[in-house]
Amino acid sequence: MDQNAIYEQAVALAEANTEESLEEAMSLFRSIRGWADADERFIRCRTELGRMRWQRESALLKEEEARFEKKVTRWRKVSLLTLVAVLLCIAVLTTVSLLKFRQYNQAAELFTAGEYERSAAAFQAMDGYKDAKARVFMSAVALYNAKRYAEALPYFVWLDGYIDNGYYLKKCRERLGIQDASAESVFPFQPIAARRMSR
Repeated sequence: MDQNAIYEQAVALAEANTEESLEEAMSLFRSIRGWADADERFIRCRTELGRMRWQRESALLKEEEARFEKKVTRWRKVSLLTLVAVLLCIAVLTTVSLLKFRQYNQAAELFTAGEYERSAAAFQAMDGYKDAKARVFMSAVALYNAKRYAEALPYFVWLDGYIDNGYYLKKCRERLGIQDASAESVFPFQPIAARRMSR
């Protein structure tokens, strides 16, 4: 094939303006270096090919950036929601803990003030918090020592099996004239919950 035919074929390929046709045109122009404006057309083809590749890579990069931004945005939302949920849980737990702590201190103040029945009821309401059951026992013992057996008995019954309070339970029953445990249900004392509600 003569140089003119190669040149014409290369020009036609260059005008098709696709990556493949530009690569073929460059190869043909290179084979006829120095003939007519083959060198200049080779440079134009290479420049156009570089521009096309840059545009393609740039578009791919933008797509990748958009996907990454979408993932980051989703991750931020999830992280923010998780953080908010954790902070809410901490706030709720702190609030509950502070309320329990305050109730516990109020019950302890009642005990110190000699209001043993109210103290026992308050500690009983906090069953499972710190040493609340032990404090119920201490309040019931204080009621027993104050000869308030009818008020102490329900707490000793409630504590039965948790603290070894058999002595006080037995003594309360003796002082109140209760022969057996089933008679406690007919003995005229107000239930603990009802007494708490009336305060």
